[in-house]
Parts: sequence; C-alpha cells; structure tokens
Amino acid sequence: MSSDSEPPPLSNDIIDTREFFLPGSGVSALLVHGLTGTPYEMRYLGERLSAAGIRVFAVRLAGHGGTPEELGATTHHHWYESVVDGCERLRAYGDPIVAVGLSAGGVLAARLALDQGQALSGVVMLAPAFFLPLWQRMALAGIGRLGPWTRSVYIRAEAGSDIHDAAARQIHPSARLMPLSAALSLRELSAMVRPRLGRLAQPAMLMHSRRDHTCPFDKNVQYVMANLGSMRKRLVALQESYHVITVDTEKERVSNEVLGFIRELFDETAEDQRALG
Repeated sequence: MSSDSEPPPLSNDIIDTREFFLPGSGVSALLVHGLTGTPYEMRYLGERLSAAGIRVFAVRLAGHGGTPEELGATTHHHWYESVVDGCERLRAYGDPIVAVGLSAGGVLAARLALDQGQALSGVVMLAPAFFLPLWQRMALAGIGRLGPWTRSVYIRAEAGSDIHDAAARQIHPSARLMPLSAALSLRELSAMVRPRLGRLAQPAMLMHSRRDHTCPFDKNVQYVMANLGSMRKRLVALQESYHVITVDTEKERVSNEVLGFIRELFDETAEDQRALG
C-alpha cells in the first residue's frame, strides 16, 4: 500500500449517491453506509483509502437511494444481502477483506464478521447503531406490537442528518421521510447481532463521537467494548462530530484512523509471515 498520495478533492457540486469501486491491491475494504443513507457518506473515506493503495467497494444497501416506498419494501435481511454481495465481489480478488460500516452499516459489518469468520480479516464499526436513544427504543418497542399497520407509516425528518458541520449537513443527501418499518427492522437487526458480539473474533475498531445524538456514545460504546470477543479491539472517541462521522468535522481523523488500523493489521501479518518463513 502506498502512503503519501492524497485523494482528489470531492466536489460539493456533484453529489453521487451510487455505489462505487476504487482500485487498489493487497487488501480490500468493503464500505457500508447507514440506514436512509447512501454510499456518498462513505466516499471521502473510500477515496482516502484508495489513494493509499487499498481496493475499495462501497455498496448501496437494498431499498436505499430511492423513494421512501422503496426503502419500506425492504428489511434488514435485504440490506444484509447487499453486504454479502459486496463481500463476494471483493473476495474474487483473493486479497484480505476488512469491513467498514457506519451506523446501521456498522451493525451489518459486525454480522458479516460473525458469519464469515476467518474469511473476513477485520471490522471497523463507525458510530454503530446497536442502541438508539432510550425514548426511541421505548417508542419502537410499543409501536412494534401494532404489527402490519406499521408498514404504511412514515416518519418525517425535519432537522436533516445528525451532522455538526453546517456546510456538510446542507449538502448531505438525506431522506425527508423514513418508513417506520425500517426503524423497526434496524431494531430487530441490532437485537439479533448484539448477543453474538462475544463470538466476533477478528481485530476490531470502534469509533464513536461523544456528541452523537442518534446513537448515544455511552450506551453503545460501553456495551460493544464490554461484550466484543475480539482479542484486539480499539476504541477511538471523537469530540466534535455528531453521528455521520465520515462526512463531519473530524472526517479526516476518521479516515486516518481507519487507514492506520488497516495498515497496522496487515503490516503485522506480513511480519508474522516473514518470521515463519
């Protein structure tokens, strides 16, 4: 992996929400965006990784990037299929794969690590959505008992994305309506993955902001760090950003930390191989 080249600047005039592939070699990074998000929120990170020589594929989760009705027609099972398909695309290159997920994407990345075992070399969870704020968890628990009725309900998001940087928030593509069924499906996904975290064995990094309004820092960080089975796990606590840390005030640090995690992981692997040889 090269180290000193800088990625081309991302133009604020062009908001590309499609999935994207960036060339590299030696190691591949699978990038997974969050609920109601798009691959755009992973592009700055992807360009930084690609500039350092890492192959990158950012998936677009099923139902995302289109209408609220399209998202409402999917569940976390469909989202996970998108992640598995992305992993299979990268597996064809024969290089080690690291999964990097934001918010709901962090939960999906953790599930992928659990399911793939040694086929996945590491996992990075960026502001993972294992727990929403208490009042939202209580509301969703009650609403979930209403059954099929929830499929026709949509939540209006007035404030936009949870981003501290005003300029980044203004241009960030965000859904004005979210299907209630999608929030319930995320709740189901998180409840399914949380009890399995003790079996996640790959090296892992958790990055979360103390000012996250969407997925509270204390609840998520304390649970993940206490229950994650990885022998090598690291926490990076951010101080200024809100939830969408890949585009927010500290996006450069986020990229540097992810890049450093991947480099350290594979530099040590190479040293071990040389020692055995």
